[in-house]
Amino acid sequence: MRKYRVYLALLLLLTFPLTGCGLDLSRYTDALYAAQGGREADLDVIPYSEMVYVRPDMEQLEDTLSSAKETAAGTDVSAIIDCVYEVYDAYDAFYTNYSLADIRYSGDLTDEYWETEYNFCADNSPRVDAILEELYYSLAKSPCLAELESEEYFGPGYFDAYQGENNWDAEFTALLEEQSALISRYYELAALGAEFEQGTEEYFAVCYEDMAQVLVDLILLRHEIAAYWGYDDYNRFATDFYYYRDYTVEESRAYLNEIREELVELYCRVNRSDIWENGFPYASEQDTYAYVEQMARNMGGIVEEAFTVMDRGGLYDIRYSENKYNSSFEVYLTSYYEPFVFLCPSLTTYDQLVFAHEFGHFCNDYASYGSYAGVDVLEFFSQGMEYLSLCYVPDNGQLTKMKMADSLAMYVEQAAFAEFEMRMYEIPKIKLSPDALLDLYEEVGDSYGFESLDYDPREFVTINHYYTNPLYIMSYVVSNDAAMELYQLEQETPGTGLARFEENLTTEEYYFLSFLESAGLESPFAEGRIQRVRRTFEEILG
Repeated sequence: MRKYRVYLALLLLLTFPLTGCGLDLSRYTDALYAAQGGREADLDVIPYSEMVYVRPDMEQLEDTLSSAKETAAGTDVSAIIDCVYEVYDAYDAFYTNYSLADIRYSGDLTDEYWETEYNFCADNSPRVDAILEELYYSLAKSPCLAELESEEYFGPGYFDAYQGENNWDAEFTALLEEQSALISRYYELAALGAEFEQGTEEYFAVCYEDMAQVLVDLILLRHEIAAYWGYDDYNRFATDFYYYRDYTVEESRAYLNEIREELVELYCRVNRSDIWENGFPYASEQDTYAYVEQMARNMGGIVEEAFTVMDRGGLYDIRYSENKYNSSFEVYLTSYYEPFVFLCPSLTTYDQLVFAHEFGHFCNDYASYGSYAGVDVLEFFSQGMEYLSLCYVPDNGQLTKMKMADSLAMYVEQAAFAEFEMRMYEIPKIKLSPDALLDLYEEVGDSYGFESLDYDPREFVTINHYYTNPLYIMSYVVSNDAAMELYQLEQETPGTGLARFEENLTTEEYYFLSFLESAGLESPFAEGRIQRVRRTFEEILG
């Protein structure tokens, strides 16, 4: 029987650092910086050890915005663009320092200095995002708007969404600040619980009740945020506002139901087998690093190049420590044009898959100088690298079998987590409480076969995405399917999956289904797709 739970946690460090993969803010970032084509072979690198954190100067940032808004009212396009770049540089510097504080606090949750710096950045991030919004609304009113929307600069129609009233005002910023404060409270509780093994009675005794109440408070607050933007359904709000998904909430629900119907029986059967009896074997930090290195060297090309940069720059932290944040993520340090991987190892071979996962994000960010793709697309590269690693590191038959068992769990468990999340935002406000969440999680967990595991319905408080990245989990479900298709292609014709991975590393496609179509991959919603996935699992797992 499987004796533990694995919750992948990834990161696009923009809105909610110290999280799993974050919410996407590409519509607020620098359109002028977007990568135009592939990465040139330039292996000069600034070592992570030489990167210096500087607490952001908010007063200076406000002054930079004021100057840009004043210049935008004039007729000197060149001066306007110079000011835009100044705001962008300040914005990038803020989030780079936020990322550095996040990495260092994540490395030691008992370090009070980095806790303070992380919280300072977290508290100020809503205002920084609002500053960029204010800039764009000012540019939309500029007498030079026609020139600004030329192909030379932002492009036709770029400021259409910024005509009229700016809703990103003090009221909305205050809501985001309240959200950031609740998220910081969650991590304070997580730090208290870090003294105990996650999921034990001691752990839950210390933090369950408070964590559950924080989630209740976040749900209520997010209903306010959705209502502010004219939505009466937070699920639809998040889908539109944060993710711009080209599939509907209804399609998501139907897909989750199909996973439950097609995969839960196999999932329960595998859980009751002896495959998890010994778990993943021991692996040192050196073993984990060697696995990804061998994979990258065997793949060659841009993947090997990215690994060389990561190696030379020490752009990773995979060391073991009991004080580390219990998750793994990748961030792009924009001011340095370099990605960074953070891993909290379990000291098992599962770390090799997690490191490969985050290195997939690293490759995507390295190749595109910070990816502008949509969140579902981004997860394709991380999960795709996991599957491809199985094909490019020899003599890992047992790891392949364990990965496929875990992948099956990924489909089913993440689907359950996604359904629970959708439904928790549908609980009537008057009935919303920690007990209501507990009952709902148990109901959903039972319907997805969690009774075949040693599971505790209180575990929903350990799933950090519910707190930090609302409605993100669906991205894991659909992108995992697309990533598995790379493995299936690679098995049919060696090199095909890797080629498909590499040729899309610089994509700027925001919409997931559009990306799959352009990449020649099948939609997870396609008829018969989930049945083909089941057959692959059955071939490997029996």
